[in-house]
Amino acid sequence: MQATTLKIPDSLEDDELLRLPATWGEYLDVIDNVPYTVQFLNDEIIMSQASADHEKLIIRIGALLMTYFDQLETSYSVLSSNVKIVISNHQGDFNADISVVKEPIQYGNTPGGKPSTMRIENPLIVVEVLSKSTRKFDQGEKMNYYKLIPSLQHIVFIDQLQSFVSVYSRTNVPDEWLNHDYRTLESTVRLGTLALPMSDIYRKTVFA
Repeated sequence: MQATTLKIPDSLEDDELLRLPATWGEYLDVIDNVPYTVQFLNDEIIMSQASADHEKLIIRIGALLMTYFDQLETSYSVLSSNVKIVISNHQGDFNADISVVKEPIQYGNTPGGKPSTMRIENPLIVVEVLSKSTRKFDQGEKMNYYKLIPSLQHIVFIDQLQSFVSVYSRTNVPDEWLNHDYRTLESTVRLGTLALPMSDIYRKTVFA
């Protein structure tokens, strides 16, 4: 690990989130040197470690999205959480659990200013699987950041602890988003022409 004035743990527990005040430069020192997810916003480093149940749900949702978008004539890419989402000229650096991008992908730069195919600027859809530790951050500061992305049309929050999906969709009115919540396994989540049955999203999910 590179030298830093921050006390960065070598590992985190499952479903743990840790926030530390930090400068952009301190974030750059640690981003590639820890074995868990590291994000940055509002002069804070946000560190988190997902659980196995969290990752299983992400894989299922990603498969559903790929099945839908692969059949369309227009090319789309469904990307995993290793890809960063950035806004040009903003000091924020995020990982969505899943993102969908309409081709061509607009790649962003690394924090050091170099072009990177692991950073995108034009997601169409972002998906976040909510856990106890990340729920407040994902649905608060992170969502506010997502809403600044011009290309983004849908923000999807999927609860891993109960049958609940919340969708925010951009309207034609500047800065206006509509929210629709889905609460039962008989419901169908809709993102424009895309329909995702809740029973498919949560197939084989066992709620505590």
